[in-house]
Amino acid sequence: MSTDDPEVTTVTSKGQITIPSRLRKQFGLEKGTKLMVVPTDYGLVLKKLELPSVEKFQQRVEERAETVDLSMDEVNELVHDARGADE
Repeated sequence: MSTDDPEVTTVTSKGQITIPSRLRKQFGLEKGTKLMVVPTDYGLVLKKLELPSVEKFQQRVEERAETVDLSMDEVNELVHDARGADE
């Protein structure tokens, strides 16, 4: 796909848009996929967020545990706080 083949969508009264099915398939967007909305001088850019699995996240935390002075309870609290801010 090139920028010469634009798709048109409509914003609903709730601020929602439907991403055309061709683009959802092309970019692997499934139900529950998180997208970051980035404002630019040219308009809005949607960026698919690649979030790690819980297991991978726990592995990353354990690998960095020796370099950061936080308990697992503190890490869990930070994660829950961050999730609450996103929802």
